[in-house]
Amino acid sequence: MTRALQPIGRVTCGLLEKSISVHKELLCFFSPYYKAALKGNFTEATTDSLQVDLTDKGLKMFVRWIYTGEVASPRCFPRYFSLYIFADLVDIVALRRMIMTRIQGYSEDLPEYSTVKLALMNLPESSPLRAWILDVYISHWEPAYDDCDPYPTDTASDPDNTLAAFMYQVARGLAVRESVNTAGCLCCYSDCKYHEHESKEEWEATCGQIEDMEMPDHLK
Repeated sequence: MTRALQPIGRVTCGLLEKSISVHKELLCFFSPYYKAALKGNFTEATTDSLQVDLTDKGLKMFVRWIYTGEVASPRCFPRYFSLYIFADLVDIVALRRMIMTRIQGYSEDLPEYSTVKLALMNLPESSPLRAWILDVYISHWEPAYDDCDPYPTDTASDPDNTLAAFMYQVARGLAVRESVNTAGCLCCYSDCKYHEHESKEEWEATCGQIEDMEMPDHLK
């Protein structure tokens, strides 16, 4: 579902008579994608409208984050995942990090299969969100889970069997952990594992400023 962005010194986000305004400079500050689109030689730089693939609620979450640095929603994985997919599309790493921090608090509540498929079909294999979903399922999924959220057998909307391939990865992960008698959770106790930190210096300047935040192992 698309919404309109109108870059007129500030950006008006909305559809039809509804609109939400965002300052253009904020979009350019957080997003290299929008900086190129709004200040470069792209067609969008000379128009009054850009399109964003967000629902009304997703758009409000995005605008709230732009101005407050916070993104809050009930335990609604579809909203968070859709906003993460948008943040990946327009290259806003700070928003992706915030979403990962939020959803890590919900690790024992598995995303439903339909939401998992949404992420798998719209994010690259290297995506930290995809890695988190896999870790969550390997750590917390049990067969009884399917009593509440039955595995979809209709593959018409998933011709490439994306979800089936994911569950095969889950089964392999479970088998490996069982074979080496590994206990503990893969996903709940390392916020920065999914934050895309580029270096020790970059981590120290961002998440390293948060009290009791541990540096990811790969940066030590």
